[in-house]
Amino acid sequence: MPDWLGQRHFPRYPIVVAALYTLEGPPPESTGAGWTRNLSEGGACLELTERLDLSTSLRVRLRTDQGGIAGQARVIWVGEPDSTGGILHGMAFTQLAPVQPQALRELLARRSSVWRAVVRVPQEIPVTCQIKGEARSPLQGRTGNISRRGLSLHLPLAIPPGSALEVTLHSSHGPLTVEGTIVRVEPLDAQIPGEPIRHGFQFTDISYSTGMTLGRILVEAP
Repeated sequence: MPDWLGQRHFPRYPIVVAALYTLEGPPPESTGAGWTRNLSEGGACLELTERLDLSTSLRVRLRTDQGGIAGQARVIWVGEPDSTGGILHGMAFTQLAPVQPQALRELLARRSSVWRAVVRVPQEIPVTCQIKGEARSPLQGRTGNISRRGLSLHLPLAIPPGSALEVTLHSSHGPLTVEGTIVRVEPLDAQIPGEPIRHGFQFTDISYSTGMTLGRILVEAP
C-alpha cells in the first residue's frame, strides 16, 4: 500500500464516473479514457488501460450526470494490473477551474443518492436489441442513460424483468455489443400510449475494451 494513503486530507468515496485524460507535454498529445474507482475533493483513483509514470502531469475531465468536471492533476501512485486488465492510478488534483470545486463537492454530497455508487449519465444512443432464445426480429430503440454497470433502454415493447438480451449500441465509435438482463420495466400505469417503454438493463457480459469505449463516449459527449 502506498505510504501516502495514510496522509489523505480528504475522505474518498466509491463513486464511479467516466474519465478522459490528456498527458501534458509537447505535441502530439496522448489521450485516453477510463473510470474512477473512488473520488474526493483532492483527487481520485482511476482505472486506465495504460500504465502512466509517477509524477505524470495530465489534464483530466470527469463526466457526471450534471455535466463535466475538468482540471489538472498529477499521478502519485500506480498499482499492478488487476483481474480485468485495468491498471489503477492514484491522482491528485493540482488545479481546478473556479467553478469546478463546487461541482465536485455537490457530486460527493449526493453520494448517498447515487445508486450503488455508479453515476448514470444521460445519453441517447440508437440500439438494436435481440431477446436471447427467441426468434423474433430485433427491437429498435435507444438508451436513456448509461453507467459502468448498465443502462436504461427505451423500447417499443415491454420486456419482462429477467429477460436476457444482446444489445448493440450504434455509437460514434462503431457498434458496441453487450449482453445483460432486464432488471426493471416501467409500470403499466406510468406508460404513455405511443411512447417508448423504459427498461433498466444490467450488464452481465461486456468486454473490457467495450467498457472503456463506453466511458470515452460519455466523457466526450457535449
